[in-house]
Amino acid sequence: MKDVCVIHLVRAQNGIEPFQRFLDSYKENPSDINHDLLIIFKGFESSSDKEPYLKLLTFFQYLSFDFPDIGFDINAYFNAANHYEADYQYFCFLNSFSIIQCSNWLNLLYKHISMPNVGLVGASGSWQSHNSWGSIMKNRKMRIDSFSILGGQGLCKRINQKVGAAWRQFQMLLFFPPFPNYHIRTNAFVISNELLKNIVLPRIKTKMHAYKFESGEKGLTRQIITMGKQVLVIGCDGVGYEMKFWNISKTYWQASQENLLIADNQTLLYQNSNIKQRGFLSFLAWG
Repeated sequence: MKDVCVIHLVRAQNGIEPFQRFLDSYKENPSDINHDLLIIFKGFESSSDKEPYLKLLTFFQYLSFDFPDIGFDINAYFNAANHYEADYQYFCFLNSFSIIQCSNWLNLLYKHISMPNVGLVGASGSWQSHNSWGSIMKNRKMRIDSFSILGGQGLCKRINQKVGAAWRQFQMLLFFPPFPNYHIRTNAFVISNELLKNIVLPRIKTKMHAYKFESGEKGLTRQIITMGKQVLVIGCDGVGYEMKFWNISKTYWQASQENLLIADNQTLLYQNSNIKQRGFLSFLAWG
């Protein structure tokens, strides 16, 4: 059994540019630890569809795993890990928009996940909760906007919209811990094969299901904490930040994110925002 398998998901619907960015960052930032690279090809209907992607991989050693375009990233992750469960001690999962930010990245993650009593490490975490007034007010604004757009489209349709919005808000209150809701973001995380087998994977068919698995009462981080294990965010500085210090780690949606180990579309959103927008995002994540 080898130590680490890095699993990177490539989704056909996202196009080839995110994959090119990932491979460039993977090549430019040595991991400093022996590992295998496994590419999940999600939603590719034929081998010809994969050809441009395979050309980019010409000079890389890798394994591949095909998966239909159903469910969300987590479904594909768990299926691939289950397929290779006899081969690796640890799995590092990276989503389609991952961009490695510094060398030694995998070694830093591995050093902490292999420590006694550490159950989960990630490149970023958050205290954000969908069960908080910031998220609810954001959802309320979306409802108000949708009602004004519907305007004269009929009372019945507006009522259905309102009921649907109320149900979503009820789910937020019921299924998510209040702020601060400590959770590792599932865009980039490492877990042992042994613990992964004990994670209860619920049905994930909607975006709400995906949110619940990432940050809900019975989500990934909460399951690890219930096992009595530590959950850490790892920065480029090599520090493993405990949950209460995530807000000063200079990783996700804070400062200039200068300590961020692995970027993604959400961290790029913050990076490309103005000061006011950054302030709002930072407020959602950290209060």
